[in-house]
Amino acid sequence: MNDPTQHRNRSLGTRGRAAGVAITLATLLMLAVVAVPSVQAQTFTTFDAPGAVNGTYPWSINDSGAITGFYYSKNYASHGFVRATNGSIKSFSVPGAGPNGTTPVGINNSGTIAGYYYDKNNVSHGFVRAANGTITEFDAPGAGTGEFQGTHAWGINAAGDVAGDYIDANWVIHGLVRSASGMMTTFDAPGAGTGASQGTSARVIDTAGDAAGFYKDANEVFHGFVRPASSTINEFDAPGAGTGACQIFFGNVLYCQGTFPNSINTAEDVTGWYIDENFVYHGFVYAAGGTITTFDAPDAGTGALQGTGSDGINDSGNIAGGYNDASNVGHGLVRTASGTLIAYDVPGAGTGANQGTSGGAINNVSVITGSYTDANNAAHGYVLTPATTLTSSPNPSHLGQPVTFTATVTSIFGPPPDGETVSFMKGKAVLGTGPLSGGTATFTTSKLKAGTTTVIAVYAGDPTYAASTSNPVKQVVEKTAE
Repeated sequence: MNDPTQHRNRSLGTRGRAAGVAITLATLLMLAVVAVPSVQAQTFTTFDAPGAVNGTYPWSINDSGAITGFYYSKNYASHGFVRATNGSIKSFSVPGAGPNGTTPVGINNSGTIAGYYYDKNNVSHGFVRAANGTITEFDAPGAGTGEFQGTHAWGINAAGDVAGDYIDANWVIHGLVRSASGMMTTFDAPGAGTGASQGTSARVIDTAGDAAGFYKDANEVFHGFVRPASSTINEFDAPGAGTGACQIFFGNVLYCQGTFPNSINTAEDVTGWYIDENFVYHGFVYAAGGTITTFDAPDAGTGALQGTGSDGINDSGNIAGGYNDASNVGHGLVRTASGTLIAYDVPGAGTGANQGTSGGAINNVSVITGSYTDANNAAHGYVLTPATTLTSSPNPSHLGQPVTFTATVTSIFGPPPDGETVSFMKGKAVLGTGPLSGGTATFTTSKLKAGTTTVIAVYAGDPTYAASTSNPVKQVVEKTAE
């Protein structure tokens, strides 16, 4: 029997080996996107985990830029990895993991990773990996011990609390919250079904311990829920979510209709996607007060298993996701807190069916990570960060002549706030500073010595906008007078 909660693919984007995850509580697809000029000033960094043969899939990013995810080695064995902020990548597997391997799904600001693994009998178990590499395994009380039964961790918050689920011996799924101290609380949404592959799955958890996820009712329809740490479960459905029967696509993959929350921020805003009566995907945001806003990328396809999905929301309300176009090509998508939709494609992403850019995770400084599939159908990881570019004028200049350095700080979400400072550096020495206005800061000096001086611009960032360093500019100062 297929694992009814396996959830390895992003909402929409490139379709991978684990497409069968859609059978019940996991229904993740892959998306396609349209290129948007405003993203060209961003910095795309692509990467592959060492040992990756059949794809690298980033899944979560913390505020310092550390990334976790999984990769497939030979024979599609799954292994975890963590990519440090300096770009170094370390792979890991939980001791006792079998051929179906280790799948990390979340990393918090302490560097603690949560996920699940399958043992040699294909029973799943949750794990938490501390920043020093120590791994703690856990199983929910009542978790089944048959093949593809067991415990899953799906999300982790700043305190180390974990959201997840477990599948019991009768194939019913139950929600799970595990505290950082190891105490486990299980629960069921009031409307959850009690048949095989029905039930409740907690996918994410915020800093206050509020969990969000979805449940499958007795009619095989999915619904969203938020479970506040100190009150009762709130159930909800996105407007337009389908209520019909599940259908099989691609020969053996079961897709169901309904609402699928996927991320929560500290304001308790929830984002995800819903599948309508025609099996088309749409994004949504569920505000803490209960208001639901839906959205679709302008170029999203309208056929079955096409459309728009949302993968993550940060504390500023910025959303990262993706969409599939009418040709089944995937594209990245962001939705700003004000509702503006911007599409992007990773350089090197393929343009054929089931290729392209997949939506990904977003941190609180609006750095995005995800995966893309190239023209050879190989999957790779990427990071999309704000960029600072630097120019100088005139160059070359003459000794004593004023030279103006202009730094431009750009992000897919727009420029940083006016008044923030950019430092203009020669090595470790600060030549001068300039305040940002509309994303641009300038510094003028006539004190450069004759010869070539290498200058960079450094934007230090703020709590909602990542730091960035510019390209070096070699300013040539000639000895001759003007």
